[in-house]
Amino acid sequence: MMEPLALSESTSGAYLSSDQLEHISTADATSSSLSLIGCISVLVYASVKRKICDRNVWPLFQLTLADFLASSTLLTASILHKLYPGEEQSKIWFPCSYINGLTTSFYVITFFLTTAYAVEVYMKASRSISREITVSMEQEKRFQYLVMYLLYSMSWIIPLAVVVCMASYYSVVHEGEIKQGMGVMLYCNATCIPFFSLNNLRACGPQYDSFYNWLRVYKFVFLVPLLLCFTVNLCLYILTWLTLSRGHRQQGMVGHREYKELKRVRRRAILFLTIFFICWCPTVLIGIMSSIEGDNMIMHRLYPLYIVQACLSPLQGLLNAIVYGWHRRGFTQAVGCKVT
Repeated sequence: MMEPLALSESTSGAYLSSDQLEHISTADATSSSLSLIGCISVLVYASVKRKICDRNVWPLFQLTLADFLASSTLLTASILHKLYPGEEQSKIWFPCSYINGLTTSFYVITFFLTTAYAVEVYMKASRSISREITVSMEQEKRFQYLVMYLLYSMSWIIPLAVVVCMASYYSVVHEGEIKQGMGVMLYCNATCIPFFSLNNLRACGPQYDSFYNWLRVYKFVFLVPLLLCFTVNLCLYILTWLTLSRGHRQQGMVGHREYKELKRVRRRAILFLTIFFICWCPTVLIGIMSSIEGDNMIMHRLYPLYIVQACLSPLQGLLNAIVYGWHRRGFTQAVGCKVT
């Protein structure tokens, strides 16, 4: 078995210190705990009211469930980081590989579900305009229902299948290298806590290439869907607004009611996208900066940004529960809750 790598002071200085990692872990645990509270409020209330399958509740229930699972695995990772500090995390390399993979997959599922919801909003807008022009829309309605069923199903299946297969492959085929790589995590920051920067472990030695490749792949698996879903969501909400606006103009109906509808759609779209942006902007910045700097990246210089990321990104579950749930009239009416 390979001996643990002794890093030079200059090499180890490029990474975060154990105290900095502890602070990040605490921020992750605090934010994910708050998200769990928000998620539980939606899941329990919808279950008690027996409204899970309601058309205004089902999309939110899936999103909240994915947020709940993502926050749970992130909180578990933070707890394990505190229970097994520094090089002791080499003892839990196997569960850490799956926890990192599951955390990544659950967050990617939330991205896909927000996009599926944006597609559903666009289809409803198109159907509401078309319904005023044509008599029968049953065939189109059934087709759109099938499309949404497939979208929501694939939003769960694809991320879980990809990440679990990837984690299984690297944890079995490259077991020795991953275990040894976890042994130098104190210096190279390959911790049980998910980091989505793209710097590598080659400064720690070429013998850890497989471990480095595993980390790099799962970070790309996270960041690419993140950027793609934000872009697609932006385009879909713009199309929804344009569709409603054009439909009203074509029918000569641009009165007070139509104006309020357009304003409501625009306001909610801006709110959804703003929450998405606030939660994940620090992660994207870290990913971009680390991919540009590569091996020359000095992680401790980005420590404030890592803290901001740990505070904001895990809050997605809480904020989604508020803006998609308790702040949305369709959900509160469906579950019989009057929120002012």
